[in-house]
Amino acid sequence: MMRRTITSAVMAYVLFCMSLGSAHAQVRSRNPRADVKHSDKGLFAQAQKAMTKSNYAEARTLLKTLINSYPNSDYVPRAKLCLGDAWYAEGAFKQAEMEYRDIVAFFPNRPEVAKAQMKIESIQKMAKI
Repeated sequence: MMRRTITSAVMAYVLFCMSLGSAHAQVRSRNPRADVKHSDKGLFAQAQKAMTKSNYAEARTLLKTLINSYPNSDYVPRAKLCLGDAWYAEGAFKQAEMEYRDIVAFFPNRPEVAKAQMKIESIQKMAKI
């Protein structure tokens, strides 16, 4: 009697675990693009689309989400550059310059630094005029 109870409990546990695993697999396979949209690559792609449509506030929100969610991502320097570009496009040159200076300070060996420095020089020239 005790053996049958233990066997039944173990079988119930195994079936329960299997059903959890298959339910989890079904949830994941239902919308495989959902993970991509919220990945660093997906957030950057969405921000780029927003930038091309001149939706700069939306782009900044997406880029800040990327930076905060994936601080070690290779997309972070590019996201900072795009943040600067979004501010620059709206004429908010002080905010843009701060973003560009962050790139120079925190990512000195990245190729984005050259563009950031050019933008900083451009802002400084406009300030002198």
